[in-house]
Amino acid sequence: MKKITLIFISIGVFAFGQTTVDFEPGGTGASWTWTVDQNSSNPALEIVANPNATGLNTSASVAKFTATGAGEPWALTYTDNVGSFTFSENNSIVKIKVRKDIPTPVGLKFEDTSVPPPYPSRIVEVANTQVNGDWEELTFNFSIAIGETFNRMIIIPDFYDRSIDTTIYFDDISFNSGGSVVSYNLEDIDFETNGFGADWVWTVHQNNTNPALEFVANPNTSGINSTSTVAKFTSLDFGESYALTFTDYIGSFTFDQNNKIVTLMVNKSVISDVGIKFEVAGTGTHVQLVKPNTVTDGSWEQLTFDFSAQIGNTYNRLVIIPDFADRTQNNVSYFDQLSFGSTAGLDDNIFNAVKMFPNPAKDVVQFSINANEQLAIEIFDVLGKSVLRIDNVQNEVNVSELNSGLYFVHIALGDQKATKKLVVN
Repeated sequence: MKKITLIFISIGVFAFGQTTVDFEPGGTGASWTWTVDQNSSNPALEIVANPNATGLNTSASVAKFTATGAGEPWALTYTDNVGSFTFSENNSIVKIKVRKDIPTPVGLKFEDTSVPPPYPSRIVEVANTQVNGDWEELTFNFSIAIGETFNRMIIIPDFYDRSIDTTIYFDDISFNSGGSVVSYNLEDIDFETNGFGADWVWTVHQNNTNPALEFVANPNTSGINSTSTVAKFTSLDFGESYALTFTDYIGSFTFDQNNKIVTLMVNKSVISDVGIKFEVAGTGTHVQLVKPNTVTDGSWEQLTFDFSAQIGNTYNRLVIIPDFADRTQNNVSYFDQLSFGSTAGLDDNIFNAVKMFPNPAKDVVQFSINANEQLAIEIFDVLGKSVLRIDNVQNEVNVSELNSGLYFVHIALGDQKATKKLVVN
């Protein structure tokens, strides 16, 4: 798949010259004003001697945050001394060294307080893995925010619903070169190396310690899903029934006749609802649909979600709830191939009866037909021009003569119709 890279030139600079926030005397950060909030009595952020000045972090001074047992899970500290800055390809990767006793997410958030609230913001969460007293460096990818300007930095050191006080140390906040912004136009989210989804930031919430979403080898490449890589979500027994993962890398889009039907392939060992939610990030505006899987034998199945009622509405966050149920054990769910398309207002049968793969395609597209009806297809480019029509598809269609890019495949199976997106590379 050919991905279009957009590069933005930063028009602002950090007020502190992008120097690492090291909390050293005469350095950066120690003399800044740090406000603690959502933390019960809000004990002040302390600048203390490094409790373990060996290994990864040998600096003398670090920041100490006490997340109180009575505080909110999002107990935080923030500073406006970071000044106004714009994310660019030169600073969109932010790193923080942490020393923690339990593995929980660390949230890093930037806000623009120059406008009335709710403030525009971006947040990324990354969980630590070291709990043996050693320092660990966490990496936060803000590539999606390239071109956006902020003036407040917020740190949530222990993003967790705790019952006792916990102590977290952090140090050496640095801004580094980053990745580029990838232009995404509702192509299939396939988690492949040259596709979409695997290099996005996926945040896990409401799942106890919130283990990260993993990208793993497909556990069953037979049947309807022969792709190499899929997403793996572990719903913890102590997590909420609505344990979820979300991404803002989907960008802003509006539901219309061409994208109102969302399909998702799942591979689950238990039967439970799968939820797909779209949100307007930071506003509370959202729409959610749920549908249960029916297969638990290790095979893939495709679920269909009809968002026709949302035509004309715009969203910019995708949320997936893979195991929407109360549970008493950890459940592993695999999901893949999230696609946007349209139907003629009919049921799910055509999506279950016709499989189109691979996508992206290079030379041929194969069609697996689980029906006795005659299959006809017509392929249109993004300008609506018909570029290929076949009235009786057998097994595969040659697309080698098509230029690289995005196409819409109109599928007709008997009296049923659907539209799927196809990427040719």
